[in-house]
Amino acid sequence: MRNAIKILIAVLVVIICFNIIIRIKIKNIDIVGNNNVSDTEIVTSLFDSDVDRISLVFYIKSNFGKKKDILLVDSYDVKWVTPFSIVIKVNENPPIAFVKRELKNVYFDKNGVINEITEDRKPDIVEVIGVSFKNFEKGSKLEIANSKTLKAILNITSFLKEKGLVSELLEIRKEEEFYIYIGNIIVNMGNTDNMETKLLRLNDIYPNISHLKGTLDLSNARENMLDEQYIFKKAS
Repeated sequence: MRNAIKILIAVLVVIICFNIIIRIKIKNIDIVGNNNVSDTEIVTSLFDSDVDRISLVFYIKSNFGKKKDILLVDSYDVKWVTPFSIVIKVNENPPIAFVKRELKNVYFDKNGVINEITEDRKPDIVEVIGVSFKNFEKGSKLEIANSKTLKAILNITSFLKEKGLVSELLEIRKEEEFYIYIGNIIVNMGNTDNMETKLLRLNDIYPNISHLKGTLDLSNARENMLDEQYIFKKAS
């Protein structure tokens, strides 16, 4: 009899605790750091159902589960204010390049996703010309007939952003040849072959010629070539 009472009490305690837990839900959500993604889009991405609003469930998922993917967002952090209130700090993917569409500048991030369409010209963001894209809607990914060309564009523009190289123009000429305009230097990157190697060589060579004016030919760059073997033609 005593054992039965103990079991009954334990069951009641579990039920009470469970009811308390499911009643503690996140009611207040403050989002900071978002400029291109709305609060609604972020909340919808993080909370799939009403169950995710339960504080314990969301705590477990956000700390021990896989981070949710949010379009245009690189990362996010969750700060608990109370069991009922959280602050979500968002780090958006910045634009790395843009293309012109009629009278608008279409900016896209490192993944090729459009994050802003505006008439404003942002400083230190490279313009891409010489190729036709599809899908000019915010939140959609740029599409191009040749996927290798798109990959090369993203690799080059991401490299420029990462290294702090200010380039006004990335031109794709006939036969898919890439030309980067950095200050007074034009860099011939050739086609999409060995693009990563070419970027590594550009990173090594550019500091030594940045004060000059001319054309650097990296179109035939190979992994084992010495920097001295690349061709730089000074302009008069």
